[in-house]
Amino acid sequence: MIRKRRSASCRHRWPIRLARTVLLAALWFSQAVRADSQHDFLVFLSAERFETFSASEPELEGLSNRATADFLYVYNSDRFRVLGEYIWSDSESELERLKMGWEFDEQSVLWFGRFHAISNYWTTEYHHGQYMQTSISRPGLEQWEDKSGPMPSHITGLWLEKDFSPNARSSLSLGLAAGLAPKFVEDQLVPFDVLEPESGQDLSISTRLVLRPDALSTNQVGVSLAHNDIAVVSESSPELADLSAIRQTTLGIFSNWQLRDWRLSTHWVYFDIDMKYFDGSVREDFVLGYLQTEYEATEDWTIFGRVEVGFGEDSSRYLQLLPAFIAHRHMLGVRWDFAASHGLTLELAETSTQGTESMHDSFKEFRLQWSAVFP
Repeated sequence: MIRKRRSASCRHRWPIRLARTVLLAALWFSQAVRADSQHDFLVFLSAERFETFSASEPELEGLSNRATADFLYVYNSDRFRVLGEYIWSDSESELERLKMGWEFDEQSVLWFGRFHAISNYWTTEYHHGQYMQTSISRPGLEQWEDKSGPMPSHITGLWLEKDFSPNARSSLSLGLAAGLAPKFVEDQLVPFDVLEPESGQDLSISTRLVLRPDALSTNQVGVSLAHNDIAVVSESSPELADLSAIRQTTLGIFSNWQLRDWRLSTHWVYFDIDMKYFDGSVREDFVLGYLQTEYEATEDWTIFGRVEVGFGEDSSRYLQLLPAFIAHRHMLGVRWDFAASHGLTLELAETSTQGTESMHDSFKEFRLQWSAVFP
């Protein structure tokens, strides 16, 4: 028994070593660069009122207010780049991203540090800035780890971005990433924290290919593939008592397309889950996805809606470990952009969470949010 514990301890020391190597390499690059540089600092602010009512369970009903400040710093020199992002709210305070990049040429960048998982379309498109996204809510599929998101949102490691130009007009982007996957604690995925490093993370590898028919347009279609070895902290919850690890493989297809006043965003992900128990394993698969439509009625007013559905997910044992996961949602909203960089958004939705059984917990949502970006 003692020998096994020592072996496991040695096995989980490599995440700390990898994180230290990444940070030391980034510091070396920053000292090596002495070229003209550019600095940018943005602050995303938002205040939201959120109410749930007409719930299937009375304890799901309630009213809450949330204020959030997202601080984003970007540094660019001739070849070296740095991006740092820190988020604060009345419920959390966390270093969200800290990555350093080296530009080999005009079309290739290698990043080191903590970054957003490239297999998450919504996350890589809008990040944490509420002002950047039309809607208030995020699709359940794209939700953050600490909000019962089913996929990793943050990875610490290496990320290579490579752009190609098939012709004079279009562009093709390839992303390859490898690093530390989150671990499963209680009822959520917990990513590696560079400020409070702990052992226990396993490997995450992913790739993404994005085609933009017009490089100057936001229109894009893409595909992603990821594999995450998720270590489980079995003693953190009775639901995890016999579970030792989760092997998650995902295949995603996404698109963002605008035609005149209409915009369509969609993302569909196939999940292959292998849950490793001490006395065997459970294999399952399912599909999650959403479709969001936006109509720009005027220059300042946008009407939008989103449908979130799944196939084969109702009885998923993995999703039942994430009881707050948004399994289904039908949402309508309207956004008013006023002044230079302020938005006021209203959302109404009928929602159901995964729950701990095959029967979902349902409720209605009301959201009202002010968002802005400075300067």
